[in-house]
Amino acid sequence: MKSWAEEELKFADLGDRRRNKRLVKIVSDLAEQPNATVPQACGDWAGTQAAYDFWANPHILAEAIRDSHQQSTLHRVKQHETILAIQDTTELNFTHHKSKKGMGHLDSRTSRGLKVHSVFCVSETGVPLGVLNQQVWARDISDIGKKHSRRKKETKDKESQRWLDSLSATEAVKPPDVTVVTVADREADIYDFLAKPRERNSELRSSCLSKPLCKIS
Repeated sequence: MKSWAEEELKFADLGDRRRNKRLVKIVSDLAEQPNATVPQACGDWAGTQAAYDFWANPHILAEAIRDSHQQSTLHRVKQHETILAIQDTTELNFTHHKSKKGMGHLDSRTSRGLKVHSVFCVSETGVPLGVLNQQVWARDISDIGKKHSRRKKETKDKESQRWLDSLSATEAVKPPDVTVVTVADREADIYDFLAKPRERNSELRSSCLSKPLCKIS
């Protein structure tokens, strides 16, 4: 019987079946002990070293791992007539990890880390279906203190573009016969996002409202 990780990552293609197998092992170990350190979750030094070697391998792309999960997510999406595609942004704070490279500033100008914008799909009853799309980026440190000048830029040149890009990514992969309701909070309350042309069976809803913002029939 396949484990949860084997089933979830069955579409993984990292260029080598040994890498695919290691991915399943790492995900399985970390999922079983989400609060444990990497050495604790991996069980021994060999497993720990293998995990670190996997993450350091330049031939293993995060996009390939996300793609395998996305395919499993779409398989579950096809089983529903309507799903909710919830967009939201979070941040990974690595301020106290001094060895980290390539980090940007977070909402606090003294913090360092990465920003992550995800599209998380659930059924109408709230059953999780998976992550449909994800954007990860590091803010430019040199932009600190330029908040007022950013307001003069077009949406396509600002972080706000992430809402539009995620909507486009959702529509690009969703099954045509499945209605997708994109849910966003007030941060997405921008004209370009609300006025963006959408495909049939693609609706918008604010998490602050009880009714759809707009609908295409």
